[in-house]
Amino acid sequence: MTFLFPSAFWLFGFLSIPIIIHILNRFKLRKVEYSSIALIKELKSSAIYTLNLRKILILILRLLFITSLILMFARPVTKGFIPGWFAAEQDASLVIIIDNSASMTATKNGKSYLDISKSEVMAILPSFKKETQVIISQTCPPKIVFKGINTSSDIRNSIKYIEPTNDYDNLWETINNIIIDEDINGVIKECIVFSDFMHFPDSSFIEDFKFENNWKFYFIKHGKMDKNLGVSSVSFLNRMKILTQLISIETDIKNTGINNLENIPIELSFNNQRVGQVITEFKPDFGKSFLFQAYPIKDGILESVISLPEDDYLLDNNWYQTIAIMDKIDCGVIGPNIEDISLIEMVLQSIDPDGSFLNISRIFQPKIKRLFLDDLDLVLIHNVEGISEQGVQDLENFLKKGGGVIWFQGDSSLENFHSDLFSRLDFPRQENIVTSGGGVFNTEVISDRSYFLPNLQKRTIEKELPEIFSYIKVAISPNHKVHWKLNNDDPLLLEFSKGIGNIFYFSTLLNFGWTDLPIRGMIVPLLYRLLILTGTDEVNTAPVLINEPKIIDIKESHLINSWEIVSPTGKTELIVPNYDKEIIKITQTNELGVYEVYNNGKHFTSFPTRLHYNEYPQQSIDKENLKNIFLKNTLRWISLDENFNKVFSETRHGKSLWNMFLILAIIFLLLETILSAPNIKKLKI
Repeated sequence: MTFLFPSAFWLFGFLSIPIIIHILNRFKLRKVEYSSIALIKELKSSAIYTLNLRKILILILRLLFITSLILMFARPVTKGFIPGWFAAEQDASLVIIIDNSASMTATKNGKSYLDISKSEVMAILPSFKKETQVIISQTCPPKIVFKGINTSSDIRNSIKYIEPTNDYDNLWETINNIIIDEDINGVIKECIVFSDFMHFPDSSFIEDFKFENNWKFYFIKHGKMDKNLGVSSVSFLNRMKILTQLISIETDIKNTGINNLENIPIELSFNNQRVGQVITEFKPDFGKSFLFQAYPIKDGILESVISLPEDDYLLDNNWYQTIAIMDKIDCGVIGPNIEDISLIEMVLQSIDPDGSFLNISRIFQPKIKRLFLDDLDLVLIHNVEGISEQGVQDLENFLKKGGGVIWFQGDSSLENFHSDLFSRLDFPRQENIVTSGGGVFNTEVISDRSYFLPNLQKRTIEKELPEIFSYIKVAISPNHKVHWKLNNDDPLLLEFSKGIGNIFYFSTLLNFGWTDLPIRGMIVPLLYRLLILTGTDEVNTAPVLINEPKIIDIKESHLINSWEIVSPTGKTELIVPNYDKEIIKITQTNELGVYEVYNNGKHFTSFPTRLHYNEYPQQSIDKENLKNIFLKNTLRWISLDENFNKVFSETRHGKSLWNMFLILAIIFLLLETILSAPNIKKLKI
């Protein structure tokens, strides 16, 4: 226990008054005449003893009454974080950090966590000395909005104009960067942090945290939301995304509020048209998974969204996704001569007889020296004799931008292929050619590993499998996924990737001397699926986190066009391409939803923004999580509730006890009054 006004203790001198009165009364004698000495002897044994004891009790009660009053005037408090008498006599600095990240837009009783925090900051400032140095900072982006003394009229406006954001806060880094500021003076240094404290400090904070014992921290956190349902993840179970195939979407949803939620509709929409719905209930802190299936409603860029009803936190109610349903593929066919290319072209013409889907370019190169692939979505490379170092570099750049490659390996010397093809692009090394010697090799689809071959032709797939006469035996690595193999377990078709580009590798040729695959019915749907898988624009449609830049790859021929971006709220911004890198870079991605990119006024692509994973509500941390970082006597946790101002004051200076001593004083006074009152019955004659 401590006292806010210890100077009141000089009043203890008044305790001498009842003591002096008591002593003087013992010397004050009054002559009383008695008719018989026998009465005096009887009083000596009983009444006189009781009378003396009563006087002592009255003296003690008077002393306790005065003591209680003095202690009440001294403003006793329980032991606080900072004793009031110490704070009143020392220079002080106050740092207030207000979290304005996405999660602070959550609401309670109609007010956002951020607005509640700002109101409480303005309410507690008057409890600090006027001479206190005050520093107020926001977290998104990290910025000191006010620095000055507590009497400044700018404080209120600085707090008022802290805006909510959809961004992610690095709270712990913000704390560390502010408290190491050498301009913060004062013997007393206090830091008050208003946040939801959902994430533990990372290792870099723990290593860099410059802690000083004279810092006192108050972590002010909000309680759990009453009603909140959030989409925690969405994933597509199938890679094939074409008009004729169902899109399977797995969705995870969790109730992070404290209320039980019933009759909740969950909707799937394609291009603002509802294509799926389910109604269910959720218990607190429990989640469920759902599988939606729907056909795309058109080709091109399909905008998908999983939607939940509005609740206390709106930013996790919608999950946006853009899906490229291919409508046009620019395809290059590379081979040493017309004979090697003709069979591939025949299959491609069977896939797209009128040329509305495929734009095919021929490239004759026996040995690849250079590849100019800027205007292509994918290339089919058949039976080339080798590739140069520059050719490997061109192919790598093409794959890094999301291009696709379908490679048919022929019998060529390993030395003709630059080593970078194997070391940098992870192509399998060919070992030797294997021939059937008058027989055939049968093939087998690895159904548990292939996601597109087993469903190619469900009824006739076994009858459509080709016979192989010759193939190249290759050495594969763990990065190679085998979809199709021969009956001797050597791979026939495998898949691997470089950057964000995909490669499908055949260890045989589309040549009747090697295989009868070109006349099998499965060749057309097989190559069609490979075209879709390698030619799909999954790079430009990939999501980005809010406020992170988005890179859109464009073709060289489109660089001089007019480009513009339209935000989810309809704001339009012109974009200047990067002519050297053949990209456009979009930096303004601070809205949650789908951004649309236009080329000369025509829709080019779309991409969604994602809420940062740290901004999805979860269990907040507590003092146990930080006990190894902050010393026990330097940190206090306070819940933000209706009595926050009072609780904060009691935490800082201790709980006030003056009212308890006032009650004790009244009790002592009443007891003294009762004991000192004369007995009227005994006074009667």
